[in-house]
Amino acid sequence: RATVKAIDQAGIRPAVRDRRVGDYILGPLLGEGDGWQDFAAKHASLGVARRVRVYPFARAASPEERERLARMATREFRVLEGIDHPGILRVLDFRDSEFGPALVFEHDSSAVRLDRFLREKLTEVTAEGRLGLLRQLAEALGYAHGKRLYHRGLAPQNVLVRSAGDAMPRLQIMNWQVATRAEGSQTAFPVTSGTRNLDDHFADPAKVYLAPEALGGGEAGAQADVFSLGAIAYHLFAGRPPATSHLEMPAKLRETGGLRLSEAVDGVGTYLEDLVRTSTAPVIRDRIASAGEFLEYLSLAETDARPQETTANVDPSLAKRDDRLDGGFV
Repeated sequence: RATVKAIDQAGIRPAVRDRRVGDYILGPLLGEGDGWQDFAAKHASLGVARRVRVYPFARAASPEERERLARMATREFRVLEGIDHPGILRVLDFRDSEFGPALVFEHDSSAVRLDRFLREKLTEVTAEGRLGLLRQLAEALGYAHGKRLYHRGLAPQNVLVRSAGDAMPRLQIMNWQVATRAEGSQTAFPVTSGTRNLDDHFADPAKVYLAPEALGGGEAGAQADVFSLGAIAYHLFAGRPPATSHLEMPAKLRETGGLRLSEAVDGVGTYLEDLVRTSTAPVIRDRIASAGEFLEYLSLAETDARPQETTANVDPSLAKRDDRLDGGFV
């Protein structure tokens, strides 16, 4: 006890340099996955909050493993270079550090992951609010697909919820380590093909939202992201994940030709039922082809869910098809 007291009185603290990446001082651990750790961080002189993702070489047991971590960090930075959309967590910088390569992201300290939000807050969200959350994800993916960028691992564990207490929280997609970016994308960097072993990158709770072909190591692009949108839509309206484990999913999909909301909840509209079923069809050729087509289906579901008589004018930034705006516009 005397020694502990003496050290405390002497002002001895862990060296700051041991917790620093470039100009950012690392704080608490926010999350971690296969080969990476996220830390809350602050700029040493400006105090600006950031999310710093480190791919720590200390986890590497061999030179080959160090090389793999370096490739993962480089891939994530390259696929996100030039991507600027409010629904996608923006990468700001790439840094080499003594720990390993690191990525600097924008950061909201009050944000929570979507899986936690669904557990704790979903019952407070209206049907219209749930459709709004789904639209945010679909529009962000639509933007990404327009840049020929495909996430391939979309799940609630890879989405942040900002302003979770507001009537309409804002969603941001993150964790693009297994993404692919195809030829024709507007970037100065080479094309990134993405990793094939997706199964190694995600914990079991996230795998129930991933397309069968993605987990099976096959080619996965826009329609794999559409499948994930449909699986998340199922959770939003059923109040639970689409399956208890990813091992259960293939049989469930074969039996019903896609997830069926009406088997989990009463009063589902026809358009919403079709949206979820056709976006999670196990056979790729039977599935909705793109995020843009998904949004077309979603517009029909939103119209179907809207009350027949409405006189209230809507905020233009939140307006959907057939909403009334000030000035008599529709």
